Amino acid sequence: MFDPATGSDSALLLTEEILVLATIVGSVAALPAFIEFISERRKRRERVYLSLEDVPVSSLNPRLAGLDKLLEGIADLVDRARTPAAYQELKIGNEILIIGPNQSGKKSLSQRIAQMAGIERLITVYNPRDSDALAKAKGIVRGYKRKKVMLLLPRIDLAYQTNDPELLAELDALIETTSEQPNVLVVATTVWFAANSDLDNIFGIKLTLPGAALNPADRPIVSTEVAQMLSEVTHFYLADAQRRSFQLAGMTEEEFRSRILERVVNPAEIEDIVVLCQTTALYRKRSKLTKTAIFTREILDTAIARVIPR
Repeated sequence: MFDPATGSDSALLLTEEILVLATIVGSVAALPAFIEFISERRKRRERVYLSLEDVPVSSLNPRLAGLDKLLEGIADLVDRARTPAAYQELKIGNEILIIGPNQSGKKSLSQRIAQMAGIERLITVYNPRDSDALAKAKGIVRGYKRKKVMLLLPRIDLAYQTNDPELLAELDALIETTSEQPNVLVVATTVWFAANSDLDNIFGIKLTLPGAALNPADRPIVSTEVAQMLSEVTHFYLADAQRRSFQLAGMTEEEFRSRILERVVNPAEIEDIVVLCQTTALYRKRSKLTKTAIFTREILDTAIARVIPR
């Protein structure tokens, strides 16, 4: 005689067996994909490990020759990195682009700047085309809240040559967010530079080494309307500096503005130039080279060259 309870238990057992078998079959089918996922994850971690380095600056021993004059010429930038609180009213990002040919000492110069500025940790992303390394570097930088850090991006031009919008967006975000931190100095090196390029626009300060490959031909021609706007912007930033006790020495306001307007093509360049003038003037006052914070022709020309190299 048929027992409904027994039949129900048998059916339930069969269903469970089928489910277990299906699970096993599904697991076996998914195993190659899972193994591939684990393998890819391991490879990504290895790439990050090879692309990224975080070392104490005290362990560095950069070999640098022939750039003593350049080091003397950036004493104000080094002082700003060493004592950011003294320059906190100057609104400019802490990012420097070093332009020079291969094997010209760009990385060694960066390491020497780190030493002179009293920076404690040097984080180097050797492959700026690796988005995983960029993300990891950002996490490391954020972890050093009380230490002075340099983020070094050697051969950043290789990343810009990929023309990968997603990668470049990640790289730009890394530079912008980290350079806004007062304890972080972002330094990148390149063997190639073109005016008004994305690489030009992301860095406010450029240092040019002898033999650097510069291409100024791409700077656009400024229309009459834009020229008028740039003139007004220059007047605004100069007046703002003068309100904060910076003074012109050996040149008139008209000469100051005209020397800037001969070279700039956008308001950001004007702001960077005037702020760099303030940086140098404040450094010279702090060093007791001058009694007041003054803008001279030499200071202005240096600031222009740092923003618009040629």
